[in-house]
Amino acid sequence: MELFARVTEELLRTKAFEEISVQDIARRARRPIGSFYARFRSKEALLPFLYQRYHDGLEPMFAARLARYDWDTLDFKATVTALVDFLIGLYDERRWLIRALALFTRARSEALPPDLLESRRRLYDREVKILLRHRAHIRHPNPGRAARFGLFLVMSLAREKLLFGNAPTARVTPLTRKALREELVRALYGYLNCEVA
Repeated sequence: MELFARVTEELLRTKAFEEISVQDIARRARRPIGSFYARFRSKEALLPFLYQRYHDGLEPMFAARLARYDWDTLDFKATVTALVDFLIGLYDERRWLIRALALFTRARSEALPPDLLESRRRLYDREVKILLRHRAHIRHPNPGRAARFGLFLVMSLAREKLLFGNAPTARVTPLTRKALREELVRALYGYLNCEVA
């Protein structure tokens, strides 16, 4: 199973999942097609395994990436910038795989690991806590909600632009990666630091 997952991820670097055939996967793995079908009933049946594999490595990867920053020394603006860089980096690192998994999870959420929501909540809470170190700069009446929403905003926009950049809404808002970063920093900083009417 692991071999087929690994070669599928390699193929995703150059092709969308929907363009990859079982024959492509078997050929890349140097295994007969029957060997694939002995483990998965279809190409789509590989996706829950790929998702579980990605999910299992997410927490350690998240912790390692967050540890690259000295959060205690960063002021509010630098923290916002570092979090935007961190989130963009998550999508950039394995964009080809995350795109396929994002499409899968939207269509088949029932196939996701049972501990997914709790695991993602723990990851999300780490980022929220980092922002809340600068609670005095968050002018929203509910700083916790503002931090959560602001991060959701950044993740949603980064995901749409980096993973689905050919979609019409992403194409009508052309941005280089550098411009995307600048606008996301501006959006998060402005949202957290503005007076609410």
